[in-house]
Amino acid sequence: MHKQRQLLIGFEHDVRRLQEEVKSFELQHHSMTMGIPTQGTVWSVAVEYFRLFRHGFRSPPDPLNAFALRFLRLSMAPDVTTGFEYGPEALLENWKRFSLCFDDVRVQLGRLETGDAVDSLVASTITSITISSDTLRQAFPHLNSDGQAGVRGAKLLDRRLVVQGSVSFDWDSKTDRVTRVMTQLDMLTPMLRLLGMLVVFLKTL
Repeated sequence: MHKQRQLLIGFEHDVRRLQEEVKSFELQHHSMTMGIPTQGTVWSVAVEYFRLFRHGFRSPPDPLNAFALRFLRLSMAPDVTTGFEYGPEALLENWKRFSLCFDDVRVQLGRLETGDAVDSLVASTITSITISSDTLRQAFPHLNSDGQAGVRGAKLLDRRLVVQGSVSFDWDSKTDRVTRVMTQLDMLTPMLRLLGMLVVFLKTL
């Protein structure tokens, strides 16, 4: 039994080391394929933005976190706003919070079009997310409250949602930086569809 435990501990150590090596390789590859636009356009900043956050930003290694923050500080105004908060740091924290609420976040960039305002850009997006226990705890606490609600919540676990959305970037041509990043996600439509399927299922019980 002791020998098996030692083998298990050694195996877990090897797995963690391999995961760290993979993350290091991914970061090196990411750094080579993604440049930080210091004097770009709103178009180049938007493209790099979605390349950086295409898988969300859940528990990033320290080097990648520093890289992302540097990108945001160089391409965005110090008081860039999301409509609720200000600063590149707040923008990065928003990505972390969102990514912690769901599993397997994937953000696909669709069209890039000029917006209604001068020097603005609107990107259409398709975001795929998986409902996790963190989702139920943070977004739907009432589904975790008692027995029957727990059953309903359990039926939502591991369900995949495909969310249509858009992100608008406002650009200051004098400083060559983004001044506002506004994100809109239509979470209601896929959730209503999923809850409708759940109601039908519960009626059959």
